[in-house]
Amino acid sequence: MELTLDQARAIARLRRRYPGARLVVHERDHDLIVEVRLGSRLVRLERFGADGSVGGDERLPVAA
Repeated sequence: MELTLDQARAIARLRRRYPGARLVVHERDHDLIVEVRLGSRLVRLERFGADGSVGGDERLPVAA
């Protein structure tokens, strides 16, 4: 999947907002999921759709 210009800009913003963080990309059929990790901690999720959409992270449920 190729990123649109807006999606590439969103990746650049993530890198600027979380310097030193590791970005882990999971490719699915119709989108990409990007995890932003600081050490072993997940600090943000972002979805990039094949249609050019950029979805913000949703609140993650707390493990019981």
